Amino acid sequence: MCSDAPDQSGINAAALANANLSKESLDWYKQIYAESAPDRAKAAATNETVSNAQLAALNSNTALSNDYADYAKTTFRPMERAIVSNAQTYDTQARRDTEAGKAVADVTQGFSNARDQNVRQQQRMGVNPNSGRAVAMGNQMTMAQAAAQAQAATGARQNVETQGYARKMDAANLGRGLASNQATSAGVALNAGNSAVGNAGQTLAQGNQAAAQMANGWSTAGNLNSSAGSLYGQAASMANQDSGLMGALGGVAGSYLGGAGFAKMIDSDVNIKKNIKPVSDEQALKAVEKTPVSNWDYKPGAGDGGNHTGPMAQHVQQNMGEQAGPGGKMIDLVSLNGTNMAAIAALSRKVDKLAKAKGVTA
Repeated sequence: MCSDAPDQSGINAAALANANLSKESLDWYKQIYAESAPDRAKAAATNETVSNAQLAALNSNTALSNDYADYAKTTFRPMERAIVSNAQTYDTQARRDTEAGKAVADVTQGFSNARDQNVRQQQRMGVNPNSGRAVAMGNQMTMAQAAAQAQAATGARQNVETQGYARKMDAANLGRGLASNQATSAGVALNAGNSAVGNAGQTLAQGNQAAAQMANGWSTAGNLNSSAGSLYGQAASMANQDSGLMGALGGVAGSYLGGAGFAKMIDSDVNIKKNIKPVSDEQALKAVEKTPVSNWDYKPGAGDGGNHTGPMAQHVQQNMGEQAGPGGKMIDLVSLNGTNMAAIAALSRKVDKLAKAKGVTA
């Protein structure tokens, strides 16, 4: 009735392979960690050398930046203040008026010289300076002189204003550019310091990577060991399940075989029974006649997996009732056995009647 225990050799082999792989993995990580130790030490020494050089550059550029600051305070700042003060006081109304006066005087002097030259030229040509033409020419020159003076005065004032604006712009630009050298040195020092810190951190990072590598090795080995243990546990569980299943199948088989009469004895004493009622053997015979019997095999994993001859639970339930075929899934062999005996009794009477009708005696 019971099938053989499941083959656990594959699970056991996989578990053993995982256990071996766990040891090999851990050994490999240890080997890599040991082989890379000189490289880590060399890298740490190089990082320290570079970091120290960068720290020296930090100190040097910091000192240079401070020197620029001191030089600017003692040398250029007084000059800056003088330039800024001159730019702020250059464009004034008094300066504009003064420059305008100078421009007008220059124009007046120019026109006066021109008049004298014109008079001398007219005298050489014999022209009377008091003639109408000469007077008209003089008036024109006077008007031109006035226009030139006004233009010169305006230009002089605008020139003062323009120069004042330009000087202020130069002073502002000077103030913006003075700190560039100091800022450059400070920036170099800051970058050197950041680089030094970064390179110093590389040594720690390498150590952390090495530690992570070993931790990864321990984790891999641990996972493989856990996997091996799980597989061994599955094998043990299958063994326990198989034992329980075999026991259950044995109990069920014993019950069914006992009900069918295969056991030597079953409890059937009338003193332990109740609700005893007679059975119609004619109805039992009709039920047996309606119930087909077939030869069949159990599907894999069902029953005992063997070949048998017998009815289907659905047909037994349909023709003999729920008691004989409970749920249409199982067969009560005790009830089926009783129904068969009743049917045999009915069939026996029919045979006797036929024999008597033909004059046949037993």
